[in-house]
This record gives sequence, structure tokens and C-alpha cells, in this order.
Amino acid sequence: MYIRRRKGIGNFGFEVKGKAAHAGAEPEKGCNALLEAAHQSLQMKNLSNPSKQTTVNFTLFQAGERANIIPDSAKVQADVRVLEAVEFDRLERDFTKISQNKLLPCTQIKVVAERGRPPFPPNSKTDALVKKAQAIYKEIKLNLGVEGSGGGTDGNYAAAVGTATLDALGPVGGGAHGVDEYIGVAEKEKKAGAIRLSDQRNISRCKRRR
Repeated sequence: MYIRRRKGIGNFGFEVKGKAAHAGAEPEKGCNALLEAAHQSLQMKNLSNPSKQTTVNFTLFQAGERANIIPDSAKVQADVRVLEAVEFDRLERDFTKISQNKLLPCTQIKVVAERGRPPFPPNSKTDALVKKAQAIYKEIKLNLGVEGSGGGTDGNYAAAVGTATLDALGPVGGGAHGVDEYIGVAEKEKKAGAIRLSDQRNISRCKRRR
């Protein structure tokens, strides 16, 4: 299966600063950063936009050092995926705006918006290259399908500047990052044969150009 578009990736979230205090003797003198972080996470959990295939999933939550201390800091991170780069701008604005609605006024909140791999958009050069690859696959009686993916690769960087990019020609599998993740050995061998044939064709073309 070939991927003709991929989502861009961002690490968005926030850092909360509160005030430490003894949880049993003087909890009222503290300012619980953990509670504020939980409040903010719940406020922001619906910032995904299904119509644009934008997803926001909170995946990391860090707070506290010991059970008897009111946490004076907390850090929360969300995995952000976008098909359109402008969605990064929208999310940064929304994170900043929503964070101003605090549960505990004594806390301070800093929004973090880190943009990673850019979106991998479809382009005509890539589509032309895919057609050539599909023809090679047919020669060895294999079908090369085309789809989109929410996962990102280094191919995002190449495709983002308009370069023809063949992506996801590696092993076939499923269950990514889950306990049932797997790679199909038989499919891997067939795919390797198609890639070797493609390489041979490219080498032959290069020799003819000299």
C-alpha cells in the first residue's frame, strides 16, 4: 500500500506552575498544579476537528514528586495531527484562549505549541511516480493500492516542498504501537521483489542517460 498523503505532527500542551505545601498538615497553603492540569486537559480534549481530520489526543501527564506534597508543577502533552498546516495556527490560538479559563486562579499556565513534521500533501509528481510503481507491481502480479495515513515519516519533509515521494514501501503489517502489532513475512518478501525490480529499472535509465 502506497501513502499519497500524510498528516503533519505537532506536540501541543501546557505547563502549570502552582505552589507546594504539606498535603496533610497545610494543604490550604498550596496551589495544586495537578488539579489545574486535569481541568485544562478536560477543557481542551474536544479541540479535534473531524471535518478537517484534525486530531488532538492527550498522551502524557506529569505531576507531583511525593504523595504527601501538593504538586507545585505539572506538564501535559497532546499528540496533534493535521492535514492542513493552518490547523496548527488554529489550535495554538485555541489552546491559548481556553487556558485562560482556570480552575485555580493561583496557578500560572504556559502553553506549548511545537510543530514537527509538516503535512504530506498529494502532488502531481508523486502521483505520476506512483503510476510507474503500480505498473511494476503488476508485472510480478501484485497490486499497489493508494491511501492516506495519520502517521508521519521523513517523507513528509520531502513531499512538503513538492518533491515526488514514494512512501510506505516497507513491510506490510498492522496494529501499530499496540500489543498485537505485527509484520507479514510473506508480504515483506513480495514487496522486496517489487522494490528490487524498480531499482533495476531506475539504474538502467541512469545508464542510458550517460
